[in-house]
Amino acid sequence: MSFWIFVIVLLALALLILLLPLLRVARAQQDDQRQQQNIQIAREKKQQLEAQLAEGEIDQAGFDGAYQDLQTALALELNSARQEDQKAPGKWMALVVMLVIPAASVALYLIYGEYRVIENPELVRAAPAHQTAAAPQMSLEEMEAAIKDRLRDNPEDAEGWFMLGRTMMSKQQFGEAVTAFQRSNDLLANEPGIMFALADALAMQNNGNLLGEPEALVLSGLKLAPRFPNGLWLAGMAAEQRQDYKSAHRYWTQLLPLIADNPTSTREIQGLLSTLEERDPELVNAVAANSGGASLSLVVDISPQLKAKAKPGDAVFVYAKAMQGPPMPLAVKKLTLADLPVALTLSDSDAMMPTMKLSSFNQVVVGARVSTSGNPVAQAGDFYTETGSIDSANPPAEISLTIDQIK
Repeated sequence: MSFWIFVIVLLALALLILLLPLLRVARAQQDDQRQQQNIQIAREKKQQLEAQLAEGEIDQAGFDGAYQDLQTALALELNSARQEDQKAPGKWMALVVMLVIPAASVALYLIYGEYRVIENPELVRAAPAHQTAAAPQMSLEEMEAAIKDRLRDNPEDAEGWFMLGRTMMSKQQFGEAVTAFQRSNDLLANEPGIMFALADALAMQNNGNLLGEPEALVLSGLKLAPRFPNGLWLAGMAAEQRQDYKSAHRYWTQLLPLIADNPTSTREIQGLLSTLEERDPELVNAVAANSGGASLSLVVDISPQLKAKAKPGDAVFVYAKAMQGPPMPLAVKKLTLADLPVALTLSDSDAMMPTMKLSSFNQVVVGARVSTSGNPVAQAGDFYTETGSIDSANPPAEISLTIDQIK
């Protein structure tokens, strides 16, 4: 009830904002138009009286009397115009606005809105994103019924079975979710997303235990998609349950840069990594030793034309960043223009964050930039160069960078 009271108040305010200018404009326009017409008629009549007086057709007394009558008539007509203006078209328009806008607003909201969410927010949170956008008024039960109707007509619809599995997971009916995901997996084999979803459902059916068939599914999926966030998350959970903290640390370290745009998930993974490192302080060094790290050998220089426009003390940033991923550099070194040309190496030891290294990404972009302001963030007017995609695990023996472009 309080929701509808709030709606009525907002509609009233909106109408007030719309109607006041409409009424004022209509009234002002009517008043002005009629007054101008009446005044113009009075002027013409006065000119006629003056002409008659000048030609001797009437004397001064007749002129004075006629002029007095003219002024009286003008006053009466102006007053009449103001009274008739009370029924001006602006009034009718105001009435239309006052009736149509509230009726249309309520009708459209009842058709396209979801007022039930006010009392039950889980309707939005539980539904998959594509279902929420396509059918905002559907509850989980209605969604389940609709998907099952779809599957009765087309039992070979792998996407439909996957959607049903997602719905069952939202309803925490894990057994039915397993059945739906398994059917989707049978129809569309070797699809990592379905394999990870099935593994998750199997684990939830077994009180969160990922060991056994769920972990096997996860590892098979990671062979097909080694950088799939959900797969890395589940693989880390399974390794932790086996008390293989080194593997769990490796999986979650690989996951971290893939979720850099999600602060909540990033903090959660960082917390899990910190917990693992508290259990075994040698984890970071052990993972680096096993992976061998990553390094890039560079030769950096600048074109003579741009060098003449810069100063020896200008800052030069040499960096490597992910081809696809977070925009922040994975490794960076700061030099000055006077250091060029220079041979150097970018490696995991130059990482800005311990959990985001060159070895965490297969494809990287390498670049160098001269900043006259010393600002590490690229700005218009900076001199720069960048390479195309480079395989961080198998890079060229030497990468040549010549700064020859202006941003």
